Amino acid sequence: MNNNEQVFTQRQQQFQEHEQAAQRRYNQLAFWRLVWFFGAVVIVWLLANADQQLGAAGALLVGIVGFLILLKRHNTIKRERDLARRLAFINQDETARSSRQYLRPDTGESFTNPTHFYAHDLDVFGRQSLFRLLNRTHTHQGRTRLSEWLLIPSPAEAIRLRQQAATELLPHLDWRQKLEAVADLDEAVSHSPATLIQWATEGAKPLPGYLNPVRFMFPAITAGLFVAWLLGFVPGVAVLLALGIHGFVLSRIAARAAEVSEQTVAISAGLGAFRALFVLAEQTPGESVRLRAIRQALAANSKAASAVIGQLASLTEGLNYRRNPYFSLSIGLFTLWDIHYLLRLEAWRTQHGPSLNHWFSAIGELEALNSLAGFAYAHPTYTTPDIADGSPMLDLANAVHPLLLPDRSVANSLTLTGAGKTVLITGSNMSGKSTFLRTVGANVVLALAGAVVGADAMCCSLVRVFTSMRTQDSLEESTSSFYAELLRLKTLIRLTQQSNELPQGRLPTLYFLDEILKGTNSADRHRGAEALIRQLHHTNAFGFVSTHDLELGQLADADGFVQNYHFQSDLRNGELIFDYKLRDGICQSFNASQLMQAIGIEMDRVGVR
Repeated sequence: MNNNEQVFTQRQQQFQEHEQAAQRRYNQLAFWRLVWFFGAVVIVWLLANADQQLGAAGALLVGIVGFLILLKRHNTIKRERDLARRLAFINQDETARSSRQYLRPDTGESFTNPTHFYAHDLDVFGRQSLFRLLNRTHTHQGRTRLSEWLLIPSPAEAIRLRQQAATELLPHLDWRQKLEAVADLDEAVSHSPATLIQWATEGAKPLPGYLNPVRFMFPAITAGLFVAWLLGFVPGVAVLLALGIHGFVLSRIAARAAEVSEQTVAISAGLGAFRALFVLAEQTPGESVRLRAIRQALAANSKAASAVIGQLASLTEGLNYRRNPYFSLSIGLFTLWDIHYLLRLEAWRTQHGPSLNHWFSAIGELEALNSLAGFAYAHPTYTTPDIADGSPMLDLANAVHPLLLPDRSVANSLTLTGAGKTVLITGSNMSGKSTFLRTVGANVVLALAGAVVGADAMCCSLVRVFTSMRTQDSLEESTSSFYAELLRLKTLIRLTQQSNELPQGRLPTLYFLDEILKGTNSADRHRGAEALIRQLHHTNAFGFVSTHDLELGQLADADGFVQNYHFQSDLRNGELIFDYKLRDGICQSFNASQLMQAIGIEMDRVGVR
């Protein structure tokens, strides 16, 4: 257990103690609220029976005010308890992640694309995945931003700016975990705000001008008629007629009110929690470019984003009271409630609507950066990779697979430079070829996302990663695994022929091909693999090929653009031993015969009739 794991364990215990203390105060206050309520009721009843009407009214007022104060205090303690509970869970989850166990259910599989260049083969999403290892986001924008960083190559400068921001956030453990805990307090925060943003950014739809004076005038007149009816000056039908006029006025904007309610109701419950999240975001520590940009985005208007979001929370909550039919038929009808809130929401949208999408985007980026910082803090032995400019290159020193437990990982080093180069890896079954390819690929994906990597040192140029490692047959699409691999390789060939849309121009492809063309006979496999490697040699691509075909290794001697490495196994006392260390040259020992013999196949009968 490293020092940071001990920190997580200690913090979990501390926050559990805070939660228990808050729960005790919560229970005590619940008791005193009950005592206050019944005490107030008894006092009011006694004073009323004693014909002390003024005293009873005063006692009732004091009872209500006192109860509301206790209720507010109760809610404050509840939030303190819930926050401590979330913080305890966050530290428990951090400890579990160090053992590659995950307590949060979010696997990121909603972002899975079966045709993506590398996501499936390199376990970007899923139960044991890079997303799950990195993810400390809770908002929809945060999850989406982190997934984009893992799936799409960004310009080198953007990656470096993420690294700087994550490095600055790393030591601010209290602030980082509080940001995560606040985001996790309300499940509504995880909902997509797409409909709310659509409402906020679409063109203004002004309401008829006469509604502004009417919303005050008509309720005042109706209230006067109601008092007059109580005093016997007008018949009750006058009040009903006035309420009928209210209903007619409300019917003119009912469709508009229902539309806005639908667009805001899904996220309105979470806007209060978002307000607290924005408050923390406005206090983001650090002076790196991205962190300053986030703070500036949240302070672009005359008011802080948190205050404006707080206003929107109150307005959307108020409007959505209309969804309660009892409220609509009583208070809503009498006060022309919908008109008040539609006008106020329209004024809010006119002033702040265009900024809403930018604010949510800033929160999403901050959460994603916090994920990178949290991952780095939890892995102090990992390193920040260098993103190199210029020709294609990859240099790894003592790299391990980030999804494997440290005590189960074997470190290996390798350098590959120049377009058209191929590292050919041979080796016996189960010796570590596939795991090594995934080790390199996973660390490259982490590096291009802006994260630290499982290596002592790493330098990588900006590349597009491509893999063909887990091709499978498909009954639904009537394709064999061999044909599925051919389709995959066809994509690779097209990729090497295309230019990239990034500002840097054409982006080199870094490919990982595992057990290439394994679904055909040995002669065709050799010819096809050699042809592909030679074809890739003349493109802006470089990468790795694992194979059992030793003859492919002769390309290194013939043309010099292939580097041979291998993994080997040893048979000791009838037991196969693997050390999973990468070695120069072509593998000279294979274990398939020993493995088949170990399960009972009589290999000595080969050639005997």
